[in-house]
Amino acid sequence: MSKQLAGAVTGMNKAIGCYAEGRPGNWEAVCLDFDLAVQGRSFDEVYMELDESISMYLEYVRSLPEGEQRRFLSRKVPLNLRLRLILVLLATTLFKNSGDDRDCAGFLLQCRKGV
Repeated sequence: MSKQLAGAVTGMNKAIGCYAEGRPGNWEAVCLDFDLAVQGRSFDEVYMELDESISMYLEYVRSLPEGEQRRFLSRKVPLNLRLRLILVLLATTLFKNSGDDRDCAGFLLQCRKGV
């Protein structure tokens, strides 16, 4: 297994790109690096759920034969969705309407060691 692949599977020194958007009571978060998504009632809830989902996903990938692991670790969100999320994040940051209760955030999660 390559050093980079081994590091991703064991959770060492890997920052995972994520995005969340929503309003009070209705939030969604997406892991851009593994194409995982969760829903919840608050940003904190989707943040924690996505962190847990990523850990479970990496644990599953680690259980796969070495030849299959690479395919699962390179399962990024499609480019068109990445671009849409970047545009929404940029527009929300620059043109936040005070009457709009919708919010969004881009963030990084660290892989947990030993996962």
